[in-house]
Amino acid sequence: MFVDLHIHSYFSDGAQTPEQAALACRDSGVGLAALCDHNNWLGCERFAAACEDLGVIAIRGVEFDCRWQGYHLHILGYDFTPTPELAELSHRCRELLLQMSVDLVERMAPEYPQLSPREYRDFRYDTLLGGWAGLHYLHQKGVTGSPEEGMPLYARYGLDYTAYPFPEAEEVIAALLRADGIPVLAHPCNYFSGCELATLYTNYTELCALGLGGIEAYYPGQSKTFSAQTALFCEKKGLLITSGSDSHGLFGHLSGSEQFQIGRLMMEPHRLRLGRLLPPELHQ
Repeated sequence: MFVDLHIHSYFSDGAQTPEQAALACRDSGVGLAALCDHNNWLGCERFAAACEDLGVIAIRGVEFDCRWQGYHLHILGYDFTPTPELAELSHRCRELLLQMSVDLVERMAPEYPQLSPREYRDFRYDTLLGGWAGLHYLHQKGVTGSPEEGMPLYARYGLDYTAYPFPEAEEVIAALLRADGIPVLAHPCNYFSGCELATLYTNYTELCALGLGGIEAYYPGQSKTFSAQTALFCEKKGLLITSGSDSHGLFGHLSGSEQFQIGRLMMEPHRLRLGRLLPPELHQ
């Protein structure tokens, strides 16, 4: 039985329903899974219900956008109780993400006459295609060859995540802790892969001081060395060691030679440190 604690559905930018994600878990041998959509947990109940029917154990999850020392981080939250505080953070983050695309269309419009900021505000797309409205609008207007090709344009036009006032990591972590959740740093290789080991451990230590409860040590984009270094840090500090595919269904599931597919890592529970996330019946 495998573990996959980082899956997305069409409630954020995934190209799959919660039910399709649950079926993919069952079919790939994943027995413990978490739906972690960006800044919302709207699909978690449907995912849990589908998982129960399929013999998969589901954990409530979410993935928050946040800022920390010039980095744009993703913090996964597990096994939390939804609270008004978390709902407010969720709303703030989603509104900022929507604004990024509004701003991008406005900045690109002078160069691309087929783009209209007014038209974009009324633009709708099929959420089962994955991604988000800005990517599909640029593709539909012939600016990009595929929705995925629009991703680098945000940074190119000075509108990457660090340009927006997302919540600080400390605020997100504290809110998850107050909701009896476990905050876990998602895919650390996305931010720290170029760091020296001492700097990597310093970053981890400072985040732990904020209340971080674990790190996603095993992830498709991380090297074996990076994963081992991260897992060792977690062992020494008593942190959770988690694993996730970051599956988005058929949207953006390829990154170079790495495939972000449910169950891809074939990570068994005994190779991780899951604490209370591991149900008693799965303890060996």
